[in-house]
Amino acid sequence: SVLLSQTAILPFHGAGDQFCVFQWEATARLDFLWRLQAQQEVEDMRELREHNECLLHNILPMHVARHFLERSKNDEELYSQSYDDVGVMFASIAGFNEYYEQKEIKHEGVDCLRLLNEIIAGFDELLEESYFHFVEKIKTIGSCYMAASGLAPDKQACMDEWNHLSELVLFALAMQETLKEINRHSAKNFQLRVGIAHGPVVAGVIGATKPQYDIWGTTVNLASRMDSTGVSGRIQVPEATRKILAEWGFILELRGEIFVKGVSG
Repeated sequence: SVLLSQTAILPFHGAGDQFCVFQWEATARLDFLWRLQAQQEVEDMRELREHNECLLHNILPMHVARHFLERSKNDEELYSQSYDDVGVMFASIAGFNEYYEQKEIKHEGVDCLRLLNEIIAGFDELLEESYFHFVEKIKTIGSCYMAASGLAPDKQACMDEWNHLSELVLFALAMQETLKEINRHSAKNFQLRVGIAHGPVVAGVIGATKPQYDIWGTTVNLASRMDSTGVSGRIQVPEATRKILAEWGFILELRGEIFVKGVSG
């Protein structure tokens, strides 16, 4: 009777041992799978952050994007920066708006926008060149391209006072050559009308979920007037800007006195 009881108990312990081994294996397997999942989630988060940073760098200048990436989550202070000596450029594709209106009547507006996209993309590619690392694209307004130079605070100390303004003019000349090349491929005859001025501006970011970096001030208004009152295929500057560019070796031609609204002197 005792032996039978012992015999009955032994398989029970054996079954218990087997159950414990099975449970340990299952737990180890789940732990391994959870670790893999956690590693994948960390990798996905890293890739998402890099993607978001890339998008932010495309929307905002590098030093401004760095400011937003490094600030605390609770910091909602408006970003703004004042500058004394900045170059501002407006470059309009003369006649493009009229060209678009004609194409739109013929229901060819999409093709027209494709051409505009090719032109603007060509201008953007120029900014990837090391020659223009002081130049920053601000925005496009229809077929007008706005850019500025001398905005990065960390570059102020390493550049001659008006080297960035010289770069901005060279950038405008390169834009003209880019447009000529696109004209040859598309059988068009567009010309770039450019206005450049220099002086103080205020830069800032407006909007939280859709941030827009922009610059304001009389210098911006003057550069815009230089564009709107300019001549197609030429770069127009005010007298004060002409003096600086002449010292940098640029040859300028006096156009004469032109009435510019809101500007005196």
